[in-house]
Amino acid sequence: MRGIRKAASVLVAALALALPATATAGASALEQKRFIWRGPLSAGYCTIEPGATWTLYSNGTARLDATVSSLGDEDAWLMWAHLKDGAGALLGDIRVYGSTSTKFVKNLHDRRTYRWIAKGRFDPDLFDLVKRMSLSKHC
Repeated sequence: MRGIRKAASVLVAALALALPATATAGASALEQKRFIWRGPLSAGYCTIEPGATWTLYSNGTARLDATVSSLGDEDAWLMWAHLKDGAGALLGDIRVYGSTSTKFVKNLHDRRTYRWIAKGRFDPDLFDLVKRMSLSKHC
């Protein structure tokens, strides 16, 4: 009986030590890079305010957080996000999450300011190579 209790306590101690280490290792493994636009971006009657941010994650996901507005009604902001290396060479474009399209669209139904949160994907093998980003846009 004493041997069973000792084996059980060793097993419980081993499980208690292994679980937090596994959770911590998984949480810290994801790297990120942020690209922040310091000035406004304009196209037609549409504007993205300064501070628009693309965050790239080492698992190949991306997130846009931007504030966009239009002086007109029934506009749409169209945007393509380009990933570039340190020399400015194109590596690829971010794709809309769940799609093969590289065109991100935000409908601007009336003269308002909208918060735009968008998710995207890119080839995770490019993560370490990405040093710059650029945007193509249309409104």
